[in-house]
Amino acid sequence: MRISSTLFFQTGLNSINAQQSDLMHLYQQIGSGQRMVTPADDPLAAAQAINISQSQSLNARFAANREVAKQNLGIEENALNSVTTLIQDIKTRLVEAGNGTLSDADRATLSNVLSNARSNLLGLANSTDGSGQYLFSGAKGETAAYQDDNGKIVYKGDEGQRKIQADQTRQIAGSDVGSDIFNRAAPGTQVYLSRAVPDSVTGLMVGTGVISTPTLSDPSGANVGSTFTIEFTGPEPEDYSVTVTRPDGSSPPPTTGKFTPGPEATLDLGGGVQVKLSGVPGVGDTFVVEPASSPDYIATKIASASDATIGSPTVADYSKVRSGDVFTIEFTSATEYIVKVDNASATPTSETFPVQNYTPGRENTLTLPYGMQVKISGNPAASDTFTVQAATGPKTDLNIFDTLDSIIAALANPIQGNANATAQFQNTLATAVQRLDVNYNNVLTVRASVGSRMNELDALDANGSLRALSYSSQLSKMEDVDYYRATAQLQLRTSALEAAALAFRKIQATSLFNMGRN
Repeated sequence: MRISSTLFFQTGLNSINAQQSDLMHLYQQIGSGQRMVTPADDPLAAAQAINISQSQSLNARFAANREVAKQNLGIEENALNSVTTLIQDIKTRLVEAGNGTLSDADRATLSNVLSNARSNLLGLANSTDGSGQYLFSGAKGETAAYQDDNGKIVYKGDEGQRKIQADQTRQIAGSDVGSDIFNRAAPGTQVYLSRAVPDSVTGLMVGTGVISTPTLSDPSGANVGSTFTIEFTGPEPEDYSVTVTRPDGSSPPPTTGKFTPGPEATLDLGGGVQVKLSGVPGVGDTFVVEPASSPDYIATKIASASDATIGSPTVADYSKVRSGDVFTIEFTSATEYIVKVDNASATPTSETFPVQNYTPGRENTLTLPYGMQVKISGNPAASDTFTVQAATGPKTDLNIFDTLDSIIAALANPIQGNANATAQFQNTLATAVQRLDVNYNNVLTVRASVGSRMNELDALDANGSLRALSYSSQLSKMEDVDYYRATAQLQLRTSALEAAALAFRKIQATSLFNMGRN
C-alpha cells in the first residue's frame, strides 16, 4: 500500500500527542493528589463523592451548632450555679430572721441584705449568651427576661424554646425559659404550700395563729391536687370551715371543725392532706393550703364497683395537643375499651376511636389521641368510665421575686410588742421559706437538665467525629491518587512517549536520499 507523506507525518504527530496527553493527565493527578481530575475519569465515583462531600459539610455544620449549644449551656450552668448559691444564702438569712431575739433594727438590716440579693438575682435572671441574647427570655432573645413593672418584677419573655439543630434528627434546647426556672415548681412535685391571708384593712392577722408546712398523709387521697381554704368563721374563735377547690374548679360542700389552741395542733383537711397550726387564730382569719404544682390535665373516675384506678395524665406530644379536648375512656368489657374525644371549641366535635385491648391485673399505659397518655391499673369492669381533661382550677404563682418582695417588706415593718404583727410576720416568713425551697429544688432540676443536655452533646460529638472519619476515609478511597501506581504509570508513559518520538525519527529518516548517501 502507498502511504502519503501527509498521513505519515499526521500519524506520527497523533501518536506523540496521545502519549503527551496521557503523560499530562498523570502529571495533574500526581500534582493535585486527586485520582479524578475530571468527572469523566470515574463518573460513578464522582457522583458518590458529591453526596459524601455534602454529608461531610452537614456533619461539620452540626458540629459547629453543637459548639454553640455547649457554649450557651455552659453560660447557663454558670448562671444557675450562681442562682443556687444565692438562694442558699437567702435561705440562711431567712433562718436568721426567724430568731425571736432580733430587734426591729436587726430585721431592717436583713431587709436591706435581701434587697441586694434580689438585685443580684434579677441580674442573673437577665443573663446573656455570647451573642448578647437574653438566655431566659424564650424566643424573645432581644427582650430582658425579667423587668420591673410598677415595682413588681414580672416575666416579659415568652414560652418559646430556642432549639439548636445538633444532629440530623435531634434538636437540643440551648437555654431554658425563665418562667420555667423562677416561676414554678419542678414538674411532678407533690408538695403543698401554706399561706395566711391578712385582713384587707389592717394588713394583719386577727389572731396569733401561725400555719406550718402541710404534709401529705395519703398521696393517693381523693383531694390531692386541690386547694384548701381554712377560714375561722365563728361565732366561737375555735370554729373553722375547710373549703376544697378541686383542679377542675368544682367544690364539694365545706366541712367544719373546732380548733383546740395549743403549742401546735394538726388539722386534717381531708383527702390526704394535713397541716399544723399553732397560736390562737381569731374570727375572720383565713389560711390557704395549695399545691405547689397543679396538673395541666386531670383524670376522674366515674363511680363504679371495680378496683380500677387511673393515674395523672401526661402529654406525650405537645405538638398534637388541642385546646378544649375532653377524653372519655369507656370499658366495654374487662379487657377492652373505647376512647371518645369531645372538643368544646367554636365548632364542637365528637369522635369515637376503635376498640383497644387492656390487660387486667397490671398497670397499662393508654395512648390517647392528640398527644395524651394516661395509666390505668387494676381490674376494670364493663361500663367503667374515666375522663381526662384540662385542669381549670387556680394555679399557684411561685414567682421568686414576689416571694422576696413579700419577705423584704415584712422585715422592714416594725413588729416588736405587737402579737398580731408578729404572727403575720411569722406566717409570711414560713410561706417564704416553703416557696424558696420549691424554687431551689426547681433550679436544681433545671441544672440537672442542662447537665444531661451537655452530656448528650458530648455523645453526639463523639458520633459526629466517627462520621467525619468515615466520610474522609470514603472520599480518600474515591478521590486520592495512588502514588505508587501513578509513578509507575508516569515512567511507563514517559518511556512510551520517548519510544513514539524515536520511532517517528527512525521512520522519517528512511528515504532514498538517505540510503543513497550511505
